[in-house]
Amino acid sequence: MKIIDFESVRKAARAMDPAVWCDWVEDALVHKSEFACPPKPRISQADGDYFNIMPAMYEPENVAMVKMIGRHDKVGVQRSVMMGDMLIYEADSGILKAVMDAEYITTLRTGAAAAHSALLFGKKGFSTIGLLGLGNIMTVCFETLLAKMKADGQERSLIVKLYKHHGQEERFEERFRDAENVHFMLCDTYKEVFTDSDMIISAVTKATQNFAGDECFKKGVTVIPICTMGFQNCDLFFDKVFTDEIEQIRGFKYFDKFRSLANVTDVLNGNREGRINQQERILIYNYGIAIHDVYFAMKLMDQAEGKDVEYNFCKEKYFI
Repeated sequence: MKIIDFESVRKAARAMDPAVWCDWVEDALVHKSEFACPPKPRISQADGDYFNIMPAMYEPENVAMVKMIGRHDKVGVQRSVMMGDMLIYEADSGILKAVMDAEYITTLRTGAAAAHSALLFGKKGFSTIGLLGLGNIMTVCFETLLAKMKADGQERSLIVKLYKHHGQEERFEERFRDAENVHFMLCDTYKEVFTDSDMIISAVTKATQNFAGDECFKKGVTVIPICTMGFQNCDLFFDKVFTDEIEQIRGFKYFDKFRSLANVTDVLNGNREGRINQQERILIYNYGIAIHDVYFAMKLMDQAEGKDVEYNFCKEKYFI
């Protein structure tokens, strides 16, 4: 059995071309029907703390997984607020093959899924992007977006509007200072970020109201709220809504008022139309599904340096 910790996962990921992460997202979605992915239970705790438990199995690759991830604000302990771990099993034997960090993988697959949606549903030739919530997930999203555009021969000049918040915009701009054909604009208001943007991506993790009025979203805009909040007004007038799993967003306040709703998988497999013109306003809610966790874990296990440990599970019949 292997122990694959945070640093091992990060080292393996940083050695890769981020465009590959976008390919992983798509491959898992295309083959979604081949995964067993039960609904994820949630254990709620005091003060908004929680655990989510996310099981999944992919029998074609003989792998099963359960991820335990949670958010905890306990002070005095040096750790990330969001932490997660995975147990990886051989599906046909039930033998535990690895204990693996899930925090970095969750960040990777979440950001990469947003980049994939941007390229799949963005209007042709999009050139102005508004970004807010400029933390790690957005960094992965933008890195993956640029890498995949380059890999696919879609490089072009981009105007990227960054919402100013606690200096995040300065770190983000510095992180991508060497990106070719990217021109940053720093914005003081959400309205400034959204107005005339072809695409809006938000990784803001907490919002108590909508970010901007309907008039800020021009025709043809693609909106991707990675954390699914701050854009409820868009639910009521956008032309199409797409999601990684309809059942996971069925409880949204305006679910029954969506004009059109489809799973991304159905678009990729040709069963539903995606964007059909340059005028459609499109909203994408990727709630996060465990098939991406198990897929990313499966791929990274082969490349990450882990510590081999002897795990003495029961190997023969026994009596108490």
